[in-house]
Amino acid sequence: MIGASGLLTAALWGGCWSGIEVSSDPPRPVEAPEPPTERAPTVLFQLPSRQGITPAPITDGDRDLAQQLARVRTILHAVVVDHGRDPQNPWAIGHAMLALGADTPLTNDADPVDWLFEQYAVVTELGGTELVTFPTKRGSIRIEPHTDLILKVLTESGQAPDRAVTVEGRRFNLSALYRHSLWRAWIKGDQTGFQGGAFNDAPWALQGLAAWAPSGLSWSASGGRAMTMDGLTSAVIEVLGQETGAMTAAMEAGQLMQKDTRRGLFRYTCGGQHLLQGAAYAVARGFGANSDQAAICHQLDLLDWRIDVELAAIDPHIQDGDAAIKTVLLGQRLKFLGHTLETVHKIAAMQLCPLEGAHLEASRRVGRELVATVDALSELSIFEDLERVRTDASLGRWRSGGSEQIYLDFVGDAAHAVRGIDLATGAGAIRY
Repeated sequence: MIGASGLLTAALWGGCWSGIEVSSDPPRPVEAPEPPTERAPTVLFQLPSRQGITPAPITDGDRDLAQQLARVRTILHAVVVDHGRDPQNPWAIGHAMLALGADTPLTNDADPVDWLFEQYAVVTELGGTELVTFPTKRGSIRIEPHTDLILKVLTESGQAPDRAVTVEGRRFNLSALYRHSLWRAWIKGDQTGFQGGAFNDAPWALQGLAAWAPSGLSWSASGGRAMTMDGLTSAVIEVLGQETGAMTAAMEAGQLMQKDTRRGLFRYTCGGQHLLQGAAYAVARGFGANSDQAAICHQLDLLDWRIDVELAAIDPHIQDGDAAIKTVLLGQRLKFLGHTLETVHKIAAMQLCPLEGAHLEASRRVGRELVATVDALSELSIFEDLERVRTDASLGRWRSGGSEQIYLDFVGDAAHAVRGIDLATGAGAIRY
């Protein structure tokens, strides 16, 4: 729409005015503006200085639950040790680093951080500066199916920007990965610079970038887009609020709702728990708006409410299903429950929201349900031979991505469950 001044300008240049000289020279072509010069962002890093442990371990005063969680942790830990340290599976290595630590060697005795960069990272140039990034995949090998998944793992496992690595035979610091990730991190309206242009890939980048970001960080992202860490944080939290609007309405009305994986937060990876974790971490690091912490606490309330919604969508079908459908659905149970322990006790450890009353009971309930889930999977001998799961066609028909995806789910979700158990029992900590 053209405003009054625009209409006036159009009228002026649309005709001749007396008293104005008109050149007889041919009009010069209008030159297109030059695209913004892309430069690698520079950052004065500010590393996490606090280490948080949950103030409300779910095993406090419940010796039986403590013993049961320790027992199933042993089972899940073995899954990560056996399958998460595969040198040919960089996605699994990233998950294993969360559960086992970055100093646990791979099955070929390689250091996991060194191996990831030597084998899977690539050098890229930005405004004359060589930086480092990870491709989504190489052939059939999944490397970083979510934007900055590896950066998030590196920062959460305690790595520092000056840590040296080798990429394509040359030496870099981890800061070269961070700076490239920062450059491609932008949000404008409902568009993003993350893989697929969607907010689904925002949480790993948000947590990874917030981990080393100084207060008030701003940068020029791809295409010259002006960004701030505060703005990135608040944008993700706004999306969280939008995607959980129907859940909030149902919860406030005292009702449950039917889970629909095509709508709202249900359609996000791992039910949107990564989105909540990334946003919570950034807020704990001091980024976002004044109202964002309250929004995180509201999401924690929603997560408690979701327990009944999630289990109601799974359990009736487990009872009536054959071994294949039971395996797939128990895997979904493992995913939700393990991630929930991790999410709740990260938020508690970072002192964002108090865990009291209903929160504590919900957390203990999740712990008990996780124990029951691992025991049910053990009865099906799933953990005894995960390679069988990988090639079982009867399983593949129930999951997008086939049996290979089910196998990967078990490896990744076992890692998140181990991390969740450690955080929930006070054995694990988070730097922020």
